[in-house]
Amino acid sequence: MPNTRDYSDITPVDPANPFRNPTEEPEYSPDYRAIVPEIDMPDSKLPLFPAPHEKAAIRRFYAMTFLMLLFGTITAMTIFVALQGIAGVILRQVDLRKLGELPQNYPQILRQYLNDSSINYAINLAAFLCANLIAFFVGCKLTDLKPRCCFKLRGLSLPREVCYIFVGLWIQLIAGLLGEQILRIAKDAGFSVYNPDITLEGPLLRVAMIGLYACIVAPVTEELLLRGFALKNLSRVSQRFGILLSAFLFGLMHENLMQFFFTFPLGILLGYITIRHNSVTPAIIVHIAVNSCGVALALGERFFSQGTMHIVNISYTLGVLLIGSVSLLYLLVTERLPDQMPHQSMRAGRLAFTSPLFWLLTAVHIAAAVMNDLGVGM
Repeated sequence: MPNTRDYSDITPVDPANPFRNPTEEPEYSPDYRAIVPEIDMPDSKLPLFPAPHEKAAIRRFYAMTFLMLLFGTITAMTIFVALQGIAGVILRQVDLRKLGELPQNYPQILRQYLNDSSINYAINLAAFLCANLIAFFVGCKLTDLKPRCCFKLRGLSLPREVCYIFVGLWIQLIAGLLGEQILRIAKDAGFSVYNPDITLEGPLLRVAMIGLYACIVAPVTEELLLRGFALKNLSRVSQRFGILLSAFLFGLMHENLMQFFFTFPLGILLGYITIRHNSVTPAIIVHIAVNSCGVALALGERFFSQGTMHIVNISYTLGVLLIGSVSLLYLLVTERLPDQMPHQSMRAGRLAFTSPLFWLLTAVHIAAAVMNDLGVGM
């Protein structure tokens, strides 16, 4: 166990492990010389309380992380609105040529058509694909991270990846059961809680757009942005703090309470395995597997009988509960989140939570969640 009560100055300082934390993965966090350039000099030291120039450098990396996450959100919204406007103009011109004259309630008809067709889902896919990738690459450039540093995979075996997948499925299942209870309690109390429910009904092209987004685009681009760019920068001081804060932001960015109960603990798992294996690849695989199972079960409801799906759902639930519980117990016994040393505590949340951009990012997503709950969301 590390000596968590050591409050003395750290000297000499190892740029790869400046806080002498034996529970962290030394190959994961960026070189601390990006924050304190003179740290490898013989007489350098890290006091318990950071000097003003060190504080400023840490705050800059935190602020840049929050800024790029906010930039990604705003970019996605901008692209979505722009593409939706372009689609509306095109459809209006097509209908004008067909009908010659449009009814007075045409804007409502057009809006409903866009919501029910595959067009909106294709636009949503394109918007988040472009926004997340742009934010990832621009963020890496601004914080001097090379994108390939997110893919230096090490120490991953197939059984371990399967273990991670079943833990992810277990979290999804338990969060779903918990969510059902919360919805029931809220309904009995007369409250309305927003619960996103994307049905896989309608044209196959619409279903394909939903599946492509949920199973490929969202898992890959969200992992690049959250576990690639954001986690890397939030872990410059403390890997434990990076895991927990990136998981919180992951849950917050889904903009509804029901998904937060699932995405926050899942985000902890994804952040941990990213640092553990020095790569976003394991997290991408788990994210794809979890989302794909959800989509597959929803597709089953469409194409199979109620009796068949009842058997499938019971078998799936029992299998995930059994294997997932064993996998989770194994991870809890054999693995652990990194500890946080006293020097790291003085530099992590104490500085990140003083950033106005953190609170702005939080406020934007909470506001979006409220709008979703009121039925006026995007």
